[in-house]
Amino acid sequence: MLISKDVPTRNFDTSYLNQIFAMQIRRWPNGSPIQVFVLPSTDPIHREFVVNHLKTQAHQMDRIWNRMLFTGTGKPPTVVSSERDMYLKMRTTPGAIGYLSADYPVENVHVLGEKEQ
Repeated sequence: MLISKDVPTRNFDTSYLNQIFAMQIRRWPNGSPIQVFVLPSTDPIHREFVVNHLKTQAHQMDRIWNRMLFTGTGKPPTVVSSERDMYLKMRTTPGAIGYLSADYPVENVHVLGEKEQ
């Protein structure tokens, strides 16, 4: 998992990550806005991230995001089309959080735990 350099690093437990990716927590502990980026729901990297780090299934996250969108209670995360786009967003967007495969080369972002396989 990756976060932009401007976010103070800390350990995030599964519950906190779930709340971030479910768009329930919208600000980092320092008060800056969180910008969540995800790959498309059908992407194997997305599915693996959701199962391994959020301890849920991709279709369950889709359901949460769709409910927010249709009820007007929130906005789903920004979907990027590729790992390259994800990496660019992570490097240039303040308060960003996202994920990449384990073999994707990164610099100028914080890596939390192990990146996805």
